[in-house]
Amino acid sequence: SSARSPARRPAPSTRRQCSRAASRRSNLRREMAAEQSFFPISELSTYHSKWTIRARVTAKGQLRSFSRNGAAPSQVFNCHLLDESGSEINASFFGQMAERFFPKLQQGSCYTFSRGNVRIANRQYNRCNHRYELVFDRDAAIDEVADIAKIESVKFAFTDLHAVQSKTVPCTVDLCGVIAGFKPCLAFSSREGRELVKREIVVADDTSTSMAVALWGDRAKQEDKVFE
Repeated sequence: SSARSPARRPAPSTRRQCSRAASRRSNLRREMAAEQSFFPISELSTYHSKWTIRARVTAKGQLRSFSRNGAAPSQVFNCHLLDESGSEINASFFGQMAERFFPKLQQGSCYTFSRGNVRIANRQYNRCNHRYELVFDRDAAIDEVADIAKIESVKFAFTDLHAVQSKTVPCTVDLCGVIAGFKPCLAFSSREGRELVKREIVVADDTSTSMAVALWGDRAKQEDKVFE
């Protein structure tokens, strides 16, 4: 009887290729599982208490101090968060959470957010179109992640100046136009004794309409050449 030749083992290079392919498939499965675990901002509401969102910080306000009813002063700042669903929501940070995350959150970077509270948006201080807003005042869990190319850097919904005239105020709009004029920066004190800085500019667009726009704080303090 003829002897059988021994089975050939895969060459080392072939084994390495198979190992790399298996590793890629494993990483892909983990990425797909991670994608499915994030809650869309568009679906956030007061009916959901446990969620984790992954979003880009598209805007970040200043760290401000405030006090209520004679209590000790505290701090607050807010930012806008945009995710892959295309929805943007306002997030406010209070007290220790404001002190902790103000230096860590950078505009343009992506993070995961959890352990926040969802409440109905206060339109007086919130210019996002989402019905709700987020509040982080204790035990927030926030981690920076690699940049997510699928998340836009900024979200606009432009309204022309002529259409603004028919809107019910107060309202939030995105405008696009040219600066047709500006006034000098003005510093004054509010009735509560706060030091404020204001500048008025005039914006015009292709509907042959112009509108006065008030800028406050650091935006108002920019040099005149910025508005020329």
